[in-house]
Amino acid sequence: MAISDKKIPGYFHALYEPSVRAARGVVATRAVGASHRGVERLTKDFQDLSVHLDEATLMPVSIQPKTAGKSISARAESPEAAVQQFVRSRADLWNLSDADTNTLELHSVSRQGLPTVNLIQRIDGVDVFQGELKAAVDANNNVLSVTGQAFAGAGTSASRRGLKSRAGHLRPEAAIAKAASDLTGVEYSAKDFKAVDQRTESDPYQHFEFKAAKADKRHGFERPVRLKDVMFPLGEEQFVPGYYIELWVNDYPAFSYVVDAIDTPDVLFRKNLSSPATFKYRVHNTGDSLFRPEDGPAPGSPHPTGVPNGFQAKAVKEKLIAIDSLLAGHPWLDAGAKLTSGNNCIVYADLKSPDGFGAGDKRGKITAPGVFDYTYDHTKNSTDPKNLQNSLVGMFFHVNWLHDRWYEAGFDEASGNAQDKNFGLGGLGGDPILAEGSDFSGTDNANMSTPADGASPRMQMFTFVGMEPSKPKRTSNHEALITFHEMGHYITNRLVGNASGLGNQQGSAMGEGWGDFFAVCMTSQAADDFAKGTFAVGGWTDLTPTFKENYYFSIRRYPYSADMKKNPLTFKHISANTVLPAGPVRNPTAGGPNNEVHNAGEVWCAMLWEVFVGLVKKLKHEEAEKRMLKYVIGGLKQTPSQPTFTQARDGILATVAALNPGDLPDVKKAFAKRGIGKKSVSPLSSSTNLTGVVEDFNP
Repeated sequence: MAISDKKIPGYFHALYEPSVRAARGVVATRAVGASHRGVERLTKDFQDLSVHLDEATLMPVSIQPKTAGKSISARAESPEAAVQQFVRSRADLWNLSDADTNTLELHSVSRQGLPTVNLIQRIDGVDVFQGELKAAVDANNNVLSVTGQAFAGAGTSASRRGLKSRAGHLRPEAAIAKAASDLTGVEYSAKDFKAVDQRTESDPYQHFEFKAAKADKRHGFERPVRLKDVMFPLGEEQFVPGYYIELWVNDYPAFSYVVDAIDTPDVLFRKNLSSPATFKYRVHNTGDSLFRPEDGPAPGSPHPTGVPNGFQAKAVKEKLIAIDSLLAGHPWLDAGAKLTSGNNCIVYADLKSPDGFGAGDKRGKITAPGVFDYTYDHTKNSTDPKNLQNSLVGMFFHVNWLHDRWYEAGFDEASGNAQDKNFGLGGLGGDPILAEGSDFSGTDNANMSTPADGASPRMQMFTFVGMEPSKPKRTSNHEALITFHEMGHYITNRLVGNASGLGNQQGSAMGEGWGDFFAVCMTSQAADDFAKGTFAVGGWTDLTPTFKENYYFSIRRYPYSADMKKNPLTFKHISANTVLPAGPVRNPTAGGPNNEVHNAGEVWCAMLWEVFVGLVKKLKHEEAEKRMLKYVIGGLKQTPSQPTFTQARDGILATVAALNPGDLPDVKKAFAKRGIGKKSVSPLSSSTNLTGVVEDFNP
């Protein structure tokens, strides 16, 4: 049986499982969001710090200065002295007593590259599982940053009694049997394992071999099992004696376990030690270093002529790309996965009522182990089984690609992103995006529903049936300009008011504009004409018997362009009854009042596009895009609920000032070009007609 045919267990950590902690009587003594005196004291003494708290213990796991190279300690005689001095003087960061501090022992000092000091927490010589602090130190022996965690209570007599109470309880062989049974689903017993003498003087591990009879059909072991004593922390000064175990079972990935050493052998920790095999996806892809998606199955942005002439782009062939993720250590799929179902999203075709995956619906499936290889046949409807699979794989790729790009720019677990597991990095888990392709509930459209952090957002992509009857139906499942727009609603709603902040007219309008911006910005390429080019926010799916300018306008009144002869919109054009400029060609099928959220959203996207184009001119495309994503996402984090246009603009300006102040004049100039300069005035937050705009074209 190949690995891909087996059910490989997933990651598990009892410290981050509330039900496990509750069953063992661990009760939190401090609420999430409560003041932390140690952190308050540190940030008062050393301002401009970024401190991240562990979601279970609510203690720091990362202390970093926002200004690179800035230290957080006084100078010391050596790197190790600097770190030990910091820990003792800042023990309140982890609520450590003097006895607890004494359990942190110097493990190593790395002097290659950035000097790094590693402290390991031990109770009477036994490692506290993941009780470790790593600190970076500069050339003057000043502490620069600290990562990891130390656990309070390790120095108490109760913890030492817990360690000694192991005598007469679970044998190591029984713990190994428990781990092997958990991994394989086949029963092993303690008598199957025998200790072997492989320990060297400095080796903390015991070694055990699997002893099987000749007729035994159970999986054998590639290597002897390694095992050592640990103390497993459950928080709130409670520890469980356990065994750390490494298993190399034939035909399985290597795994590590921690199994309770007292009484019933419970699994406390489980991790796949093997780097997942790279998955391959056949998708519409530009093939650049970032694996950037094409804007659609027939890409046509920017418009090749920049004038509405009925241009229709030709379909391009997909590329078979190999990728685990854009983020090291955060694979989109676990090794051996067969379906488009990972930590960041679950993708399926929701073909029949009710909403959600059920009878008659289809999941994206591998074509071979580790491969999703379907080609889209443009002569057939999008509902054709292979076409449907191709589009589901494309949507899975889009959602994960955006997850990683946005993560790098600041939309992480602590910021409220959507992930099943958050790995102790903040925020609420259990909320992967549900991406429902070819959804039964509508046609010729798409939508995104975004609840607060901890519940899954739902993206519904529809089949487009507005084509001429003789032409195959198309789908928005894998048109990046549409999936990116819908994903834009998710990120903006999560970052502004945790799904409750964009309820006013201006907030809703900017939500549409942010979605458009992510679509046109993140599908743009270095060779595009940013000065004069026109960029539509859709194209392939928008063709109808009466509308042939889908690649010029898509469904907006004007294409996005830095050329104001093609897109003339300025701040005042969000207001009801303001006359649109004469001259530039307008989409004959798009209308409605200026204050309608999509129409007003065009103005916000036009403003953001000006900022991006200005940065491209200054920095070239690659660097401009990286910075722009940080500016927009950072700005969203600093945008209040029920925002006005100028408040959202100010959030971006504050982010630019913090990250790259040299870009501030360029960004202000770009905003001012569209009338939202220094002295501009927004309508009231509660305004629905969006009148009262005061434009200012001065930076």
